[in-house]
Amino acid sequence: MRTKIIISLLFFNIISYAQHRTIVLLSPFGNNSLQRTIEYNASKLLTTFNVSFVENRELALDPTYTTEAGRRSMKSLWETKPFFCDELEVINNLVRCVDGNYEIRSIPLTLKFERDSTLQEEGVLIFTPSGKICDLYFGLESHRYRNLISEGNTIVEFRRRQVILDFVENFRTAYNRKDLTYINDVFSDNALIIVGRVIEIGRDTRDYLDNNLGKKRVELVRYNKKEYIDHLKAVFQRNEFIKVGFDNIDIFQHPKYKRIYGLTLLQNWTSSSYSDQGYLFLMIDFKDEERPIVHVRTWQPEAYTSEEDVIGLGDFEIIE
Repeated sequence: MRTKIIISLLFFNIISYAQHRTIVLLSPFGNNSLQRTIEYNASKLLTTFNVSFVENRELALDPTYTTEAGRRSMKSLWETKPFFCDELEVINNLVRCVDGNYEIRSIPLTLKFERDSTLQEEGVLIFTPSGKICDLYFGLESHRYRNLISEGNTIVEFRRRQVILDFVENFRTAYNRKDLTYINDVFSDNALIIVGRVIEIGRDTRDYLDNNLGKKRVELVRYNKKEYIDHLKAVFQRNEFIKVGFDNIDIFQHPKYKRIYGLTLLQNWTSSSYSDQGYLFLMIDFKDEERPIVHVRTWQPEAYTSEEDVIGLGDFEIIE
């Protein structure tokens, strides 16, 4: 009887796996062995996501096709909010990364929340040179990524844009997975953080005498790194989910300090408690491309900020 039960359970698991399987197929790129390995590992991972989601069980990732760092990163993202791929087949290209790894972009992922609401993301899978999965993050929309990459006029600039956009995608995903450790590490110890806060001008202010009754203004609040991280921790704790998206990304290189870049983005913030849209500016130091550092972060509400008032790279003097 015991043998029959084991066989029955095994048969049930096989059927469940087959029902929710997603197959990844790659365009040929000249290395058949590596292609088969990556296709198998990616298919195995997405199917594991699907089965774990449908059966509402803990995510168990196999060390034979994932690295230790990759498992930590993916479990952190999963624990924030589980997700699945509802495609039977994902057909895509394998792209060589600047650090020697490989990536598959534009993997459709669905996050489901209470009251059957869903969010759609485009996943990016990162593979080691041997084909193991070492990371997963939420990427920019594929057409936006291609357009930003293509703006590089030289091989060096093309490579740097890849590094910048990889950083942006990891930075965005860190908020989605509520990863305070990553966010803390990516800001310099003396980072300048400015957040625009909308305030209502009322009768009890002297502005009433200037006929400003009912107007809204933006007050710029300055935080140090610890204050910002503490504030962010409270935001993470009171929200079931957080989704950060970026539009209208502009990249500027400092005219004197070539390793310093300014990024201006239109940030869309959606969470279980509120939503907003605003201009996000990041000053990033790529002196160490393996560990970029954010020196400045500013956010201004889009509805109450004119384009002329958007903070940018030219608003800061860099002294070394």
